[in-house]
Amino acid sequence: MINLKTIASGKEDLDRYEVENNFQSWSYQPDRSPPRVVSAKGVRFTTEDGRERLDFSSCFVSHNIGHQDPRVIEAICRQAGTLTSFAPSMSTRPRALLTRMLAEITPGDLSRSFVSLGGAEANEAAIKICHQVTGRRKIMTRFRSYHGGTTASMTVSTGDARSWAQVLGGAELIRVPQPYCYRCMFGLTYPDCALRCVKYIDEVIALEGGGEKVAGIIFEPVTGANGIIVPPPEYFPELRGICDKWGVLMIADEVMTGFGRTGKWFAMNHWDVVPDIMTMAKGMTCGYLPLGATIVRKHIGDHFKDHFFSHGATYAGHALGCATALAVIPIYQEDNLIENSAKMGAYLLDRARELQERHACVGDVRGMGLFVGLELVKNKKTKEPLIPLDAKIRPGTNPKLEIAKRLGELGMMAMAANPANVIAMAPPLIISKAEIDEGVAIMDKALEAGDAYAEKIG
Repeated sequence: MINLKTIASGKEDLDRYEVENNFQSWSYQPDRSPPRVVSAKGVRFTTEDGRERLDFSSCFVSHNIGHQDPRVIEAICRQAGTLTSFAPSMSTRPRALLTRMLAEITPGDLSRSFVSLGGAEANEAAIKICHQVTGRRKIMTRFRSYHGGTTASMTVSTGDARSWAQVLGGAELIRVPQPYCYRCMFGLTYPDCALRCVKYIDEVIALEGGGEKVAGIIFEPVTGANGIIVPPPEYFPELRGICDKWGVLMIADEVMTGFGRTGKWFAMNHWDVVPDIMTMAKGMTCGYLPLGATIVRKHIGDHFKDHFFSHGATYAGHALGCATALAVIPIYQEDNLIENSAKMGAYLLDRARELQERHACVGDVRGMGLFVGLELVKNKKTKEPLIPLDAKIRPGTNPKLEIAKRLGELGMMAMAANPANVIAMAPPLIISKAEIDEGVAIMDKALEAGDAYAEKIG
């Protein structure tokens, strides 16, 4: 073994380590290193070649307040100088304050939290809580969903080709359709459909054993990596009624949509619906440190006063992570970022619709707040997808990745490598109108790669 303090760290060395020693997420392992980021500030980041680029994805919908906010850096350093972490059986000031803060900002009587290290862990905890409270095993999930990379969270990530390699575990699974109006699985059109997708859930619950067998349903209020799918306004109020009818718990996965991303504190606020369990992560610390949380309604939290809570983790309520969240969350309020998300989101949606008019490959545009998606097609009339469902996990030509590559060449990062036929534009909530114009202009040029493909066969 070499002296571990003298590992070579030149550019060529680092490139080699990336290829030989590191696992790249959700991909065939590359034969060359991706561009190396050396710094970031606000809505921009700088790569090793000295080039400054625009972050139009908030680092996959996490850095809502932008990069390197000095208020957060200062809070991290201050907490690190006192206490970085401690065994979760003991209390710390950051954990106690954070769980109170989460109870203040979340809808309704959501009030007791389990603080973990990320979104997948938060969803694992939610599923366990759902099972333990109801005593039932069946969890309902929707096609085209992603809830994380761990066992139970990946099991409920159905209709996402990344889940195909996963051995199912952690829940007995029931699958139902999304409220995906652009590609309705029932072949209907909103509003004439009378929300068949919701009524179908009611029927499926009955067929699966009703309140005796079905524990809960997990969903993203606005679907993220699988398409920026925004439900009709009646969807969640009707779903709430169905869940109440059967005693089925609603689990809202707000890992992406939480903390102002959709123009409200949480996406469920748009419909005045309180879920039984809500999960969150990304925007809670904005990626400055890993953290996630699972928050439940008061009666669910009270259940565990008389019943054993069978879940835990060494790093639960990590003090440094909690201190980071305590610094981040007030910034949304102080800097009016949620209001900016609503205002700039409406502007971004309008600009995205201009892209739809100009580009043959853009079949649909939809979004809520600063969470806007462009659905790519081969032909606008037939709605044939630009890439097949399994393109993410198959080798070979992928026209959407050509668009992603072109974005990189032009100096911008967006969510173009996600599984769906949708490119997501989710810039930090601090974005300005001028910066949106800059990002849309780059996207305009990059979409020409998709147009070329659509025009050949569409």
